[in-house]
Amino acid sequence: MLKINRNKKFKALLLSLLLVVFMSIPFASVLAESISGDNIVVESGETLEKTSFLSGENVRVDGDINGTTFITAGNVEVNGTIDGDLFVAGQSTVINGTVKGSVFVAGQNVTLNGVVENTIYLAGATLKVKSQTNGSAFLAGQNIFVEKGTVIEKDVFVGGAKVYQNGVINGDLSSSSDSLSIDGKIGGDLKYSSQNKADFSNNSEVIGETTWKKIEPKSSESAKSVFTTALLMKILFSIIAPLVVWLFVRWIRPEFWPNVAEKIAVSPLRVLGFGALAVVLIPIVSILLMITVIGIPLSFILLALYGVAFYISKIILSVFMGLWFQKRFNWSNARSFWLFLLGLIILSVLGVTPIIGMIVGLVIAFFGMGSIVLSLLEGRS
Repeated sequence: MLKINRNKKFKALLLSLLLVVFMSIPFASVLAESISGDNIVVESGETLEKTSFLSGENVRVDGDINGTTFITAGNVEVNGTIDGDLFVAGQSTVINGTVKGSVFVAGQNVTLNGVVENTIYLAGATLKVKSQTNGSAFLAGQNIFVEKGTVIEKDVFVGGAKVYQNGVINGDLSSSSDSLSIDGKIGGDLKYSSQNKADFSNNSEVIGETTWKKIEPKSSESAKSVFTTALLMKILFSIIAPLVVWLFVRWIRPEFWPNVAEKIAVSPLRVLGFGALAVVLIPIVSILLMITVIGIPLSFILLALYGVAFYISKIILSVFMGLWFQKRFNWSNARSFWLFLLGLIILSVLGVTPIIGMIVGLVIAFFGMGSIVLSLLEGRS
């Protein structure tokens, strides 16, 4: 009887997770073209006529894509025209072409040389922007270069360690950084926060007002103590809460977590790709459902389940990391609890690290969602 009840509990839990993805997969399969492989090339003169998802070790787009495009790869190069929004997750990304929408990129090294009609969103270690856009730009990174030849028609928001503004910004520039160098033009106001004043060259020009907010060094022992305590509490809570969920689900169905996490080991790029697609499409589906009266309750249910799936993504990736450590270091006798806890601690610490935490959050969401999607697809087949 106990086994039957546990199975029912597990089916109810899994059903809620499955619903999140089932509602988005048919939508994606009808509207999107999926291409995966080690080296993917959309040749010059070739045109993909609908929303496309490209996943591989290396992806190069020399042709045109008439629709929103999702790319996950180690190395990404876009030289053609994207007639829609462009979403990229890759270690190295270079965009030389034209994007007739907005650009969303997360990676280690990001170079944007092309034309963007709408807004630019970039996050990475090193960002180099030499682009023309009619919209705004949101840039977060370690070293950020807005290079000569860049023209941004609206406002720019920057957060990083070192920021170099050498282009033309026709709107306002808002910056929070350790250092800021200005060798270009700002058509609006300049508002920046840093420990020292910005470095203005003879070629720099700020049409509007300049406002500097000095960031005082946190030298006080009491301030350090409060910050350290708050940070430790945040890390501790981010470990305890997922641990409780992991234990509860493991009690209901011991093989659930390893089975889902195993998908990452089998096909990491495929998991990453499907996860990115699910993360983006599910909110879109929810918004579309709100158009009709009947769809409003379904939309709220979908968003709630989306939040649940988002939350357990960290648990799934922690389980995968534990299994990877076990295999890599031959910890055959290690208990699953300690392996999971090791992965969870690593992700929790990385999650509170500036800049890196944002990138880690995306990786967790993509891999977690992707593993759920592939588990469902294999279950259906």
